[in-house]
Amino acid sequence: MILLPVALAVLIGAALVLLLWPAPLRTSMRILAASSMGVGAGFGICSSLYFLWLIIVGPKILGLAILDVAILAAAAAIFMWKARRHPALDTNPPQGPTPAWLTGSLLAAAALAILVFVLSSLRNPDGGWDAFAIWNLRARFLERGGEWWRDAFSAKIPWTHPDYPLLLPGLVAMTFAFSGSESTLGPVSIAFLFLVATAGVLVATLALLRGRTQAVLAGILLLSTSAFILLSGYQYADVPLSFYILATLAALCLQDEYRGTPGLSVLAGALAGFAAWIKNEGMLFAAVVVVARAVSLIRFEGVKPAARQMSAFLAGMLPPLVVLAVFKIGFAPPNDLLTPHAQTSLAGNLVNAGRYWTVLVAFVQQAIAMGGFIVPIVLVLAAYLYLVKPAVEEKQMVTAWTLVLTLGFMLAGDFGVYQLLSYALDFQLKTSLDRVLLQLWPAAVLAFFFVAKTPQLQVQVAEKRAPAKRLPKISRKPAETR
Repeated sequence: MILLPVALAVLIGAALVLLLWPAPLRTSMRILAASSMGVGAGFGICSSLYFLWLIIVGPKILGLAILDVAILAAAAAIFMWKARRHPALDTNPPQGPTPAWLTGSLLAAAALAILVFVLSSLRNPDGGWDAFAIWNLRARFLERGGEWWRDAFSAKIPWTHPDYPLLLPGLVAMTFAFSGSESTLGPVSIAFLFLVATAGVLVATLALLRGRTQAVLAGILLLSTSAFILLSGYQYADVPLSFYILATLAALCLQDEYRGTPGLSVLAGALAGFAAWIKNEGMLFAAVVVVARAVSLIRFEGVKPAARQMSAFLAGMLPPLVVLAVFKIGFAPPNDLLTPHAQTSLAGNLVNAGRYWTVLVAFVQQAIAMGGFIVPIVLVLAAYLYLVKPAVEEKQMVTAWTLVLTLGFMLAGDFGVYQLLSYALDFQLKTSLDRVLLQLWPAAVLAFFFVAKTPQLQVQVAEKRAPAKRLPKISRKPAETR
């Protein structure tokens, strides 16, 4: 029973993605990309509706369940009408032979990742510290609180970070309320779906844009990142945030291929808005991706095309940001990084050279230790790129710039937050920086394999040729003359 509301949310999200997708889903990779993005879209929509329903109607959620079902039915009907009126569009990624051993390696990595997730969930069904002390705790406040559900944001419990956005706790609370059970299977299934959807978006997007070999390599790398898999099993919000960052950029990448309709820009905007709705770091991403996308479009396509795409992008972002603004203005206490004490130290932090060095060293150390690999993965990827060389065509420059600028701006923004606002710098670097960098990891893998040239992993076997016909012998005798 606890899985029914989760399934309903996924179906609603899939219906929204299908409405905005510019082409019928006639290939397995398009189906994988759309369904994976639908997971996050549906979770964001249902969480937002749950929060708004609490504000307007109250904790009586039977009407909300009926509303969700009605939204799903309406979206399905519109999609069926749309599917009959729009022609198919397709991408033409470079395709080459993908060795069977490489595909097998991806399946093995996926199986191991699932095993690690299951074992972690069995050992810690309530998740790690942040899960049971922040996200699931707040979900139980919302579901059990009745008319006093606003106490979930009391400043008297600052250690629960009551200013954190509500996508994840709102979604978990909705599953509790709809099913009438607080089974840990609800938050565990949500965490698992976010993990699967992240891998699905990464593999499908690269398969559509750069071919299956690049997609398989990227999938192996992501699913072999042990720290990322463990973080997902802990039910932290960092993996869902990494999904929204990745899915936003993936939708923008696909938009650059399907230029005839702005649907994917609208979808990307909505996903960016949900990134802000799930974690405070997502608000930085929402601002950064707008700037990076606008700069990329203006640089390579001009002001008018940029204005059209950015209008669609901002239109999709607006609804989640409105929900976030309602929460931040009407319910959330100030963030602990914006306390009067923190604000008075801004000027001193800005000119403190020692802090710059401390933050820089921490970033370098965490980059080297990224993912828990035996050999530093940044060195491996640097050597790999040196061997295969970058390969970005002129028509793909908008996409490449969007990816690289967004990640660069995010790193600069995260660096600035630690430099200027951290009141306990060493402690916060030690306890959060690894997770902050993992939030960007799936998007960084997408950017890397989009830019890198596809390696030649298998020698193509020459086709058997038919035996050449023998030419008639040329007589050496002089030609007879008449």
